[in-house]
Amino acid sequence: MLRASRFLVPLLNAGVPLGPLWLLETRGRKTGVVRVVPVAVARSGGRRWLVSVFGETGWVRNARASGEARLRRGRRAEAICVTEVTDGRRAEAAMRLRRSFWMIPFVRAAFAAAPRDGLQASGAEAGHHPVFAVAACPQS
Repeated sequence: MLRASRFLVPLLNAGVPLGPLWLLETRGRKTGVVRVVPVAVARSGGRRWLVSVFGETGWVRNARASGEARLRRGRRAEAICVTEVTDGRRAEAAMRLRRSFWMIPFVRAAFAAAPRDGLQASGAEAGHHPVFAVAACPQS
């Protein structure tokens, strides 16, 4: 993913629409430095979700600590509030992300469950992929 990030970040900074990909800005929980990483925003049931394909990453820990972040693409930016989901919605969001991005090699490799395996198989590995519900958040 590091190689892909080097390619994706400049395009997203320039405002090039790349499907569901956005830049996620989180403030470091220890340093306060703004960290930027490309993420896919999954949509399901009229809601937006962030699913960590790579598990417990820096953005996950930062989002968990503050509950706030920004989604950005070019000049368009949105302050968001994120709430970690630990119930059954977690498996469903992870499964939907896996189904939506099955063609991307690093997404395929990160999930043990195949898209056709269903919710039960996704539930078994959901603990490895933190999921956050996304809501618009007033800027402070």
